[in-house]
Amino acid sequence: MRFTSMFRYGLRALAVLAENYGKAPVSAKQISEQEDISPSFLEQLMAQLRRKGIIKGVRGPGGGFRLMRPPSRIRISEIVEALEGPVLVSKCIGSNDDLSVELCERYEDCPVVPLLKNLERDLTMVLKSYKLSDMRRS
Repeated sequence: MRFTSMFRYGLRALAVLAENYGKAPVSAKQISEQEDISPSFLEQLMAQLRRKGIIKGVRGPGGGFRLMRPPSRIRISEIVEALEGPVLVSKCIGSNDDLSVELCERYEDCPVVPLLKNLERDLTMVLKSYKLSDMRRS
């Protein structure tokens, strides 16, 4: 499994908002310049994060973005789901959330399925165990 640039850049943008939590909103321009994210790509990221209730936009002079909750209450798993979709290590085992996914024809007797299910469960648990506040600049 590989996280896309959407997730990596999204985390970087959220790190800026986490550093500024409880302060004035952070402008898209400031995030874009500080993290070297193109304005158009940042706009896509922020729209997805806003739709999922992780951030909110503040309009007007001095506006920008801010986190909806403290960084200690935002799980990395939420960010992954907002930017990448549900955690799926293999489409052949489907997803608990998406019953429309067609399972592999060998699903019932495949020796790999139990391992894949365990990997997916474990990865989800790890992502839920980390919070945005766990990220630190070096």
